[in-house]
Amino acid sequence: MTPQKRAAYKKRLEQLRKEALRKAPVPIEENRKEDGEDAQALSEMLQAIGSQRNRGQAELLARLDRALRKIADEPGDYGRCDECGEEIAGRRLELMPYATLCIACQSARDPRRTATRKKLTDYT
Repeated sequence: MTPQKRAAYKKRLEQLRKEALRKAPVPIEENRKEDGEDAQALSEMLQAIGSQRNRGQAELLARLDRALRKIADEPGDYGRCDECGEEIAGRRLELMPYATLCIACQSARDPRRTATRKKLTDYT
């Protein structure tokens, strides 16, 4: 990877990090017990959704920080798969500059994601 491409990925990572930090965490309300079962169920559902969003945002920030550290500390290793050492496809890095695995290693690590996808011919 050229230093110019690495600098462009670094800039994109910093931009994504700023955007993620601008989003405030979803506030988690306490359970509503006085409003009946429906209100309590809704409250619990909103808590679960808010908690999941906050966890996802924290995970994204951690991935972005890790990628930025890798560019700073080990610039030659940025853009290489952590498992096989092969270069991660440019299109994958454009979409997810924080990717740490190539498509083949990611598929091997998480086979259930590709196993549940349907093909158009499955519906005919």
